[in-house]
Amino acid sequence: MHEQYDIVILGAGINGVSIARALSLAGKRVLILERREIAAGASSHSSRLIHGGLRYLENYEFTLVQEALHDQKELLDRYPDLVKLCPFYLPIYQNTSRPVWMIRIGLWLYGLLAGHGHTPSKIPMAEFSSLFPALRTEGLKAVFHYYDGKTDDKALTHRIAEEAVSVGTTIREHTLPTAITFGKEKIKIQTNDTHHIETPVLINATGAWVDEVNTAFALPSSFTIEKLSGIHLVFNKVLIPEPLILQATDGRVFFMIPEQGRTLIGTTERSEKGNVDQIRIDPEDIAYLLMQSNAYLINPLKEEDITDVFIGTRPIIKSTKDPTHMSREYKLDLHTIGKNKLLHIYGGKLTTSPSLARNVAKIFC
Repeated sequence: MHEQYDIVILGAGINGVSIARALSLAGKRVLILERREIAAGASSHSSRLIHGGLRYLENYEFTLVQEALHDQKELLDRYPDLVKLCPFYLPIYQNTSRPVWMIRIGLWLYGLLAGHGHTPSKIPMAEFSSLFPALRTEGLKAVFHYYDGKTDDKALTHRIAEEAVSVGTTIREHTLPTAITFGKEKIKIQTNDTHHIETPVLINATGAWVDEVNTAFALPSSFTIEKLSGIHLVFNKVLIPEPLILQATDGRVFFMIPEQGRTLIGTTERSEKGNVDQIRIDPEDIAYLLMQSNAYLINPLKEEDITDVFIGTRPIIKSTKDPTHMSREYKLDLHTIGKNKLLHIYGGKLTTSPSLARNVAKIFC
């Protein structure tokens, strides 16, 4: 069966479906090929936050934070039933490496860039102790309170996919290319379900699989990624009333997030060398999150308290920096082959999917 599309996208994660929505709204005939299901990868295995990235300010990534907070507002306005602004608490203990004044300035700047009208503030420690009785207060120096966004990552990705379909996008799950060839005027794609597809534009939005796809089909590219796996622990009890951001002993930050009678704790960052499908949960990461959490909890958690563990792999543009300090910015890598266009999406996160989609649409519309 032979088909013609204006644009074919590989991958139905948050970036793939957001791009498809934007392109279909602009009148393009778009096809998404997804080898598993919509949101099967990192788009359903994240911390479920719609945030600017408070810690990115520490790396002077002001443009990234501003763009992400602009996207946060767009997602809050567009999906009020799925994306909610909620209070976050940031307790500062004696072992916290970042001084109180630095955190105060960072939160002030973060609130200013967010523009949602909720001013970060310092709250009395007695109030914090009353709200969070499960947490230790020994060594507590200060507590800050600010607002950020939460969502259901899988539900959000599916909603955007539904919108894309409603404006003309075709999505084929459990479908993957078996051959990609570049003709003079069209890219020819053969799939595992015996479809023969022709398009002048191919977009590789496969997330953590981007390098593997490029290798499999000998696609030209300008970047490579660092694959960072991150796990989350799930407990079937509410440990805290509102999300907490805490510092681990190695200086990294992690979250405790309550949701629907459960508590989510994460995430870790482990650099992975093998294929994405071979990445597994490392027991050391479970022990790490338990140890870091128990440093703050009055009643320590045990491994048998864990009801679920999930893992996601984030595609970070490779650099010489430590993975924790690698930029979370995305890159659009465009190649012209004859009259055809090939675009790779490198990096990107849940929050910045609207701006990424807009920037892709500017290229092709």
